[in-house]
Formats: sequence, structure tokens, C-alpha cells
Amino acid sequence: MKEMSELSASGTIALPRPPFNNPAADTIIQSSDGVNFRVRSGIVAEASPIFCDMFSIPLPDASSIPDSPDFIDGKPVVAVQENSVTLDRLLRLCYPTADPPLPKLKDVRPVLAAAIKYEMEEAVALMKLALLGFVDRQPLAVWATACELRLEDEAKAAAKALVGTDIPADAPPELENVTAGAYYRLLKFHRAGGAVSESFKFSEPDPEDIPKSKPSRARPVTSLVYQPRPFADIICRSSDGTEYLTHKIILSTASPLLHDRIDALPPNPPSTLPVLELDVHGAPLGPLLELCYPVKRDSMELRDLPIRDVLAMLFNARRLEMESPFHLLRYGAVGWLKVSHSFAIYLLASNLGLSEIAEDALQFLHADPFTYGYIPEMETVPALAYHQLFVNRRASLAVASTLTNKFGVSPNGGRRTSPPGESKADGTSAGSPGEESSGTDTPTASGDPWLRGILERTAEELRSPNQDERWFSKPDTSETLEESLKRKLWCGTCEENLRLVLQIEKLYTEVRQAMEANNGKLKAV
Repeated sequence: MKEMSELSASGTIALPRPPFNNPAADTIIQSSDGVNFRVRSGIVAEASPIFCDMFSIPLPDASSIPDSPDFIDGKPVVAVQENSVTLDRLLRLCYPTADPPLPKLKDVRPVLAAAIKYEMEEAVALMKLALLGFVDRQPLAVWATACELRLEDEAKAAAKALVGTDIPADAPPELENVTAGAYYRLLKFHRAGGAVSESFKFSEPDPEDIPKSKPSRARPVTSLVYQPRPFADIICRSSDGTEYLTHKIILSTASPLLHDRIDALPPNPPSTLPVLELDVHGAPLGPLLELCYPVKRDSMELRDLPIRDVLAMLFNARRLEMESPFHLLRYGAVGWLKVSHSFAIYLLASNLGLSEIAEDALQFLHADPFTYGYIPEMETVPALAYHQLFVNRRASLAVASTLTNKFGVSPNGGRRTSPPGESKADGTSAGSPGEESSGTDTPTASGDPWLRGILERTAEELRSPNQDERWFSKPDTSETLEESLKRKLWCGTCEENLRLVLQIEKLYTEVRQAMEANNGKLKAV
């Protein structure tokens, strides 16, 4: 067959292109998709000490094993993990031929990774330059690629290109290949304007960010472990070989999926129990099986579960269609952890595709997730969830800032207390729709200073990056109005009308509380 350059439907090379189809070559490098590149081993060995070592491995005589995959046409074959497109480009960087065109960032990454793997010094240098060629257009994607390959200098160059501008909202696919920990360090670098220590690395946590270990205190040992029970009639075997003697009726009731799988088991000898193989690690499987049993449980045994264990159990409860255990974990363990460890829950749940769990935690998160600082869970989840959360909350804070900037202290230090729609001295309306608050106009403050202070504090809290529960706690207007009466802020008629308004609310509250208290007596009977 005549060897020529062709591309398959998948975009890989069907046949090698010159000079890698030369019959005079002495070695064949075989790509992962089965394309045979005929090369001169001396050229490749000069470029790569790794290939040099592979070529030097002694092989038996080709004639003694004619059907061996280690030889083609009597030439030794070296199989590699790179596909044909990547291997073609990599070898062209070694040969005295034109360098391959790499028009897209996604073309650079696999070639650079392969060059690093095979210790091709010249190819690595060329590919680093190619990578940096995309910094102006795709700084975030270049940063992520450099972080993935642990190229600190290139990562810093890309991060510097982001300083002074907002981190792009659109998430490049490369973020899936770096950790949330690296992304946190990007935010840290960005907020510092690039002024970081020489020891700063994106690929490793800064020692000052690692949480200090607390004084030694015995960790509560959870009682949520599988308890063997008599009359077991089936064995559940985990992916790591742990076996749990359980009961078909319990499993079938807990999960329609397990019910069907139990029904599909082949007959077994009466002297042995059937075995249900489950693709779940033993650590989460045991507690999950325990939760299938109708046993009254102390809520503390769920609260004491480590975060990772809870998320692993939830993930597998979803896979195994265990509705009741999933419900117990969501409203028991997560019901507590989403308040005390909301950020970790959000990141881990997002990574596992547990969207409802992530949403449960979302409502308790600070407006700016960077205020949480560093948490160890960041190193085990991709950066994408953190990036999306950061971008979303950045937009939320921008909205809050726009709405609250009419009140409180303006950027130039003056007061901004005209409420929306209130006429200013020039006849225009403060805070009318579509008006941008410039921060340079400072209308004359009016109203009682005490009330103005409450308004300004409320505005400041609403635009604070640390806010979380403030989203849900409305200002206590009744308390404010009661205090305003004590301060004699109203004229006589207004004061009487205000007292009537407060009496309406007080009457409603007292009647509802009395009725609920009486209803409680009925429940106690």
C-alpha cells in the first residue's frame, strides 16, 4: 500500500507523512491509535534521553520471532501513549524539518506535555514560547494549561496578564484540569496585583494558608458503621472486596435498582449465600447499608460524620437509588454541615454532580467566596466550580453595590442618603432607573441622623463580601420604629398614627403566638 498523508474521521493521522514513512528508517514509533512512524533512532535519541534509553533496551533477533509485535519489517517497534497527531508534531520538532503549525491553544498542550514527558529540551522551549503566544488572547486558559503542566514561570506570566482586569467570566475547558486550590492562589495573586513572594507557587499551597492544626482533642467516633444482623440471606460485596451480610427484603425495599439486581441473580447452592457485587468502595457502602435498616438514630451520629464521607455516601446513595438513606444524609448530616462547612460542601457536591446538595449549601455562602481563604478540600476538586461561584458572586456584589451606593459613604467620602426617586436640588431624581451612580454628587443629607446611620449600616452590610445570613434577615422595622418613638422623632399626629401601625403588628403577633401555644398543648396530649 502506498503510504501517504490522510486524516481519519476522528482527526487522527491514518498514515504517517514524510519523513516518517521512509523505509530506510531503522526504528518504528507506534502511536496509541496504531500509526507507525518510521524514524532514524539517532535523531530522536539526540533530542530525548528517554527515547535514547528505550532504544538501547536489548531485543531478541527479529528473525527468531517472526510474528512478534515488537518488530515490523524487521525493525524494532516502540509503542507510546501519544496519539498520531501529537506524535507527528512532536517528532517534527526533533527532525531538521519545518516546525508544525499550532494554530490553537488546544494544539499546543498535548505536544508540550509530551515534550516534557520525554525530556526534549529544545521541543519544551519551543512549546513554552508557543504557549505564551496565546497569553494576550486567552490568559486564563494559558494559566490553567501552565498550572496543569506545573510550569510556574509561564503560569505567572499568564496571571500577570490578568492583573488590572476582571478575571474572564467565561470558563475555558482547561479549568477542568487544575484544582480549586490553584484557582484560589490565582485569586490571591490577582488581588495582590502580582506582588507575591518569590516562593509563591500556583501548584502548591502557601504554608501560611494551610490551616493550623488545633490543639489535640479526641475526635468523636461515629457509631454509623454497619451492624451485622441475624438471618442474613445475601452478601453485598464492595469493589474493594469488603463483604456485608445483609437481607434481601431490606435492600429491595431501600432501592428499586437493588431489587432488580437481586431478582436477576443466578441460582446458587442452598448451602451458600448469593453475592451481590456492587461497584462501591467499602468505606461508604457499609454506612449506607446501615442506613437502609429502620432503626431509630441519634442525630449526632450523622453530625459527627466527616464531610468527605458524607458526600461519598450521598453520591453512592444516588447511584444505587437509595432514596431513604439519601434523604437522611441530606437533611441530617448535610443539614448541619451546610451551615458550618458550607464552602467545602459546595465544592465537593458540585464536583460529584450533587446539584441539590450544592444548592443547599449555596444559600449559606459568603457573597465573596475568597473570604473563606484556603481549605484543604480545594486540592481535590477541579477549579471550574470555584470559578463559576466566584463569577456569579462577583456579579451579585456588583448588583448590591449599585443598589446600595445611593446610601452610605460615597467613594469621595461624602454622604449619599437620598433615597431612590427623591428629587435633588437640580430637579432630577436620585436613583432613577438607568441612572449610574457616579459617586461624585453628594446631595444634602436629610432626616434624623440616627435613622440615617441605620440606613448607612444596612447598605454597608448588604454590599459586604462577608455577608451570608444577612440575605435572609430583614432589618427589624418594628424595633426601629419603637426606638424612634422613644427618641421623639415624629410630630404629634404622625406619632399617633405610627403607634396604631405598631399595635396592628403587635396584635397579630400576640394572637398567632397564643394560638400556636395552645396548639402545642394538643400535640402534647
